[in-house]
Amino acid sequence: MALDIEEVRAYAKLLNEENLKVLTIKDGDFKIHLEAHAEESAVSGTPSAPKQSADETDATYTVNAKQVGTFFIEKEENSDETFVSVGDSVSKGDTLGVIEAMKVFNEVKADVSGTVEEILVGNGESVEYDQPLFSISKKED
Repeated sequence: MALDIEEVRAYAKLLNEENLKVLTIKDGDFKIHLEAHAEESAVSGTPSAPKQSADETDATYTVNAKQVGTFFIEKEENSDETFVSVGDSVSKGDTLGVIEAMKVFNEVKADVSGTVEEILVGNGESVEYDQPLFSISKKED
């Protein structure tokens, strides 16, 4: 049984709409297992706002991974060109990097305007859901 991303999204939507905690589908050797998070459904297809850790000041913002996958800061494989570097000014909505999962590249976007203070994950590293990726000093309004 071949499964495309739209079918996965349909199952994720079902999980969310029916308020299920776990959804497992088996068909012969094929198996898909989806789980909802306690705070929110990570498979709902709707990104959640990144969270700030308690020890941060109001001037510093952490951008967290919205999914599990492989993080890339480089625009192309084996390239020296990166989406952002430490010290770069970014605007809300700018692409900071990408996370690849199942051959699909999802952009990591800035949720605030400011300056990139720290890149917390290396190029090509595996990331977990809600793992901190960037620290940004927010620009004063």
